[in-house]
Amino acid sequence: MKFKNLTTLLFLFSASAELAIGRLFDERLSIFGINVSVVLSLIFVITSILFIASIKKVVMSKAKKLLFVFYALIVIVTPILWSIFGFNEFGFLKFINFIVITIPISIIVLECLSFHEIKNLFIILLALVFVLCFFAITGIFETPRPDGRISILGGGPITFARWMGYGVIALYFLPIKKTYFLRFSFIILFLIYCLVSGSRGPFTILLLIFMLYFFLNFRKIFLRFSILFSIIIAVFLFSNISKDISELGRTDRVFLNVAKKGGSNQSTQTRYELAQRSLNLIKSYPFGIGAGNWQEIANRYDSTHLMAHEYPHNLIFEIMNEYGVFAGILFLLFILHVSYSAYAKMKNNIHVNSLYPFLFYLWIFLLLNAMLSGSLDDSRLLFITSCSILVNSPLTLKEDE
Repeated sequence: MKFKNLTTLLFLFSASAELAIGRLFDERLSIFGINVSVVLSLIFVITSILFIASIKKVVMSKAKKLLFVFYALIVIVTPILWSIFGFNEFGFLKFINFIVITIPISIIVLECLSFHEIKNLFIILLALVFVLCFFAITGIFETPRPDGRISILGGGPITFARWMGYGVIALYFLPIKKTYFLRFSFIILFLIYCLVSGSRGPFTILLLIFMLYFFLNFRKIFLRFSILFSIIIAVFLFSNISKDISELGRTDRVFLNVAKKGGSNQSTQTRYELAQRSLNLIKSYPFGIGAGNWQEIANRYDSTHLMAHEYPHNLIFEIMNEYGVFAGILFLLFILHVSYSAYAKMKNNIHVNSLYPFLFYLWIFLLLNAMLSGSLDDSRLLFITSCSILVNSPLTLKEDE
């Protein structure tokens, strides 16, 4: 039992690290000549093998079948498409990281972890958000950018904003013991730094998530939300905090630079062009072009306007372009199954200690982000959240447990 507990603890910490880092080796994480990512990856690989080897029986469902067929298709078609279209380092690393990080953690979450273990996995990830926010406040490990946006440990501002959004959702919905004052204080702090990152997508989606929550729970939370927003408005009106925030990072960018330039549509136009190129690729290459080949082949359609982006910034388009339309359809069906299951389990399990409200709103948050600026390489948490929703045993506890 002690060995199992130690293995579980090591797996949870190493898996959380891999979900955050996104690769087995990261040259930026060297301390006193020792690369921490290598140590964490070694622990992750060993504990993952032990967990997967312990699986004796898999109870299948429609959503699980879709996910496993999707995973198998990615693994099978990628080498075939590379043999036709060639491959590059970006695509190779994306493929390797997906099959050695995302797929194993997905299977282990689905078949091996309990309520407490899944909950602890998300709590460890919440602790990471506190660390990232501390780095942003102090400037430690911040990577300077010419546009002034926040970049911590080499991760981009969109990634940073997503983690801040995750922190807000986790603090509000995770069933953990916490004082209301501390909880709302850190929620406001994470919201501010999500705004300061200068990334419109995550901040806007976060607002939409709470609008959805308000719509679904109007009677129950009206008073609570009224008090919370009254406090926030009062703080902004009767203090200099709004001015202080405006001087941090790129808050102006979140509001489309309305105050300075009357509105900027550069990012919106870029997304439109990315979508247009992706649709052209779907028509020309319905069976896919191979992982990492999007930029090269998409630029063939307009050599006078080359795209600097390596992927289409939309997870559905990326899957359909690089792995084929059939893989994209499988993934769309999987999204529908998970979305329905997440909502149904949330409504059917009204417990204080239930993970389903947290998982439902986190799933919507991550899914919408993946549609605006996501790729298969950075959608690790999206897949892990979906697998948590699909776990066979209920992720709930009674009051006395």
